[in-house]
Amino acid sequence: MPTNYIKSVRPKTTRQLSDYKSEQNLTKYPGMPPSAVPKGSFSDSNANELTKCIIYDIENVLEGLALRINNTGIYDPRTKRFRKSHTRKGIPDIIAVIDGKFLGIEVKYGSDRQSPEQKEIEKDIISAGGIYFVAKTYSGYVENISTYFR
Repeated sequence: MPTNYIKSVRPKTTRQLSDYKSEQNLTKYPGMPPSAVPKGSFSDSNANELTKCIIYDIENVLEGLALRINNTGIYDPRTKRFRKSHTRKGIPDIIAVIDGKFLGIEVKYGSDRQSPEQKEIEKDIISAGGIYFVAKTYSGYVENISTYFR
């Protein structure tokens, strides 16, 4: 993707990201009347919504690959307990690859903070040549990601 494209069209707010998706949907469904085309709707009002914004941006604006990593335990109704996850503690919420570069993005909302295991994974990713940062808002994510991909 040309650098000037990202600078000129880069959605910097959830409203702009919603508008971007709406515009993309208009080209995706050219034969449909505009009133019938799905509108984009993004928010960073909680961690789950912020994660959706980031994944959409990476995959559709930056044309990268983004995967949400769920490392919480799985509830077993038979035993009425959560089964332990088999992923390494501290893995970031989103792992991504953009232009061949590995990213780990930890999503935190409100007063949530990184655990010691997450800080250890951050060091591991950075020492391996990857990019890692914490995203608390969509605009904060855009600011961070823009330092690496202009």
